[in-house]
Parts: sequence; structure tokens; C-alpha cells
Amino acid sequence: MTRYFKYLLVAVFTLFSALAHADYTLGAGDSLRIVVYGDADLTRETRVAETGEITLPLIGEVGVGGLTTIQAEKRIAEQLKRGGFIANPQVSVLILEFKSKTVSVLGGVLKPGRYPITHPTDVKDILAEAGGLTSEASEIITVVRGEKRSEYDLNEVIEHRNLNVQDLGLVGGETVYISVRDVAVAGQVLRPGKYGIQGGTRKISDFVALAGGANETAGETLFFTTSRSGTAVTQEINIDDLFRSPASELNKELTPGDVVYIPKAPQVYIYGEVQRPGMYKIDKNMTIMQAIAKAGGLTVRGTQRSVKLHRKNAEGALVKQSSDLTSTLMDEDVLFIEESLL
Repeated sequence: MTRYFKYLLVAVFTLFSALAHADYTLGAGDSLRIVVYGDADLTRETRVAETGEITLPLIGEVGVGGLTTIQAEKRIAEQLKRGGFIANPQVSVLILEFKSKTVSVLGGVLKPGRYPITHPTDVKDILAEAGGLTSEASEIITVVRGEKRSEYDLNEVIEHRNLNVQDLGLVGGETVYISVRDVAVAGQVLRPGKYGIQGGTRKISDFVALAGGANETAGETLFFTTSRSGTAVTQEINIDDLFRSPASELNKELTPGDVVYIPKAPQVYIYGEVQRPGMYKIDKNMTIMQAIAKAGGLTVRGTQRSVKLHRKNAEGALVKQSSDLTSTLMDEDVLFIEESLL
């Protein structure tokens, strides 16, 4: 009974192994076990030659390169039957090593290169073979299968969350690419630079915060540029709206290659009889009176009746403008507060 149970387990294991690799295409270097049921002398372990052939007792060379395991079984059985060696041969082809298929692993891994599929492998296994991720790697994994391109989150791959075996399985011929830190945050932030999609950092607000936030010269809007559709597209987003409603559609998830740019705010230059002459950020719809207040107000010698506004014309030259205290300022305006003559 024990021996029978053992044979039953072997037969079941053989059946499931054959079914698991039934559509695998054999190639040079693959190691096979050929089993002919009822004739232990014909059971062989062999490797597929560069010509795609294997050599078996009685029938000699058999071309199996380019065949699936099921097709190889049929071909071997046909040759045994045609040669008159076995009337009704039952043949099983088991794959011991997958040498003919390789996967290219590129990008942010310690040992990029081509890796043979020597056993059933998934994305997580191949990343481990490539030495794991570098410190510069992001959590975006791209798998290219022929013309199909799929993106996965590293945490989902590790935990098999929201994915199935078909999503992660590798059979050879694929390219696995780990993107590196190439989301750029530029302009008026405290720490401009490139940052990785790591540790839950996904959205525009996450990257602005990672770069230290907007500095004191930053404008009210930012520009988000992405080329994920194949063409560069830029969108202007109000920074206050973005952080006021981080769950809104404005706060988009970023992919490697995206750029977040915060431009400098419009500036006004104020000098003359004010408490703190200098350059100041122009707030939305700021008037001359509000700008004077931002500069600390007038000195005891200053007067509101003698405010001179200079503004650049189309040629870039400063030209004196007629204005009053309620006039709205523009970028690079110059205000000169003259001394009172009284």
C-alpha cells in the first residue's frame, strides 16, 4: 500500500508539472526528463542541443526545439510507434531546467543583466537574482512582454496584492525595468532636485513637500509636465488649492520622468521714502497702496502724493506710468516714493 501511494504521488506530481509547462516552448540548453511509462530503460535526462535536438535510445535524434512539451511528447511517441518499438507508447516530457529563456533586468538594480529562467520564476524572484534594488531605485517596475508594457508597484509585487500569477510570472523573453530617481522638482523650492517614487511618495504634493516646500519667492501656481502619453503635456495648478484638497484630481500621481516646476512670483521694486525699501513679491491683484504697506509704510518724509511708477514696455525699457494708489502692479514694476516738499 505504501509503495502504491508513493507511485501515485509521483504520477500526480508528474501530471501537474507537465500541465504547468504545457505551453512552454523548448529551446537550446533546456534540461529535460523523458519518461516512457512501462519501460524504465527508456527514461532519460537529456539537454536540448543547439540544433534543437535530443538523443534517445532506439530512435536516436528527435527535433524538439520550438515545440511545446505536449508536442514533444507526441513526436517522441510517434517515432517509437513508427519504429515498431512500442505499440502504444505513453510519453511524458518534464522540464528540469529552463536554460533557453532569459529575462533582461535593467535600471535600478545592483546587478543588471540577462538572467536565465532555470525554474518557474516571477518578477520578485528575478529582482532577487539581480541583487535587489539600488538606493536610487523607485518603486515602479515596468515589465515588457513583446509589445505589451505593464507597470507594477513594488509593494504590490512583494505582497502579491491586487496581482495574480499571470501578472508576475516570467517565461523568458521579457524585460524588467526598475525606474530610478527621475521625478524632478525644480524652481522655487527649498531643495530642488530629483526624487524617487518611494515609501508612499506618489502625488504632486508629496514631491513638493519632499523638496522642502515652496520658498518665499515662489509664485501661486506650479507647472506639472508629463510625457506618459508620448507627448509632453503641461498643466498649471494653484498651489493653495493643491494642498487645501490633497485628495482632489489636481493632485495627480507621478511617474518617472515627470517634472514639477514652481516659478518665481512676480516682483516689485520699492525704493525711496519707505521704511524697508527692496524687492517684494506681488500678491494677487496687489495695489500700489498694498505694496507700500508691505514695505513698512512711508517714512516721516514720504508722501503718497508723490509716488512714481515705472513699468517695462515691449522693448524692455522702463517707462514712467500714470497711476494712483489703487493701480494693480505687474511683474518687475518699480515704485519710487519721493520725499515730501512740505
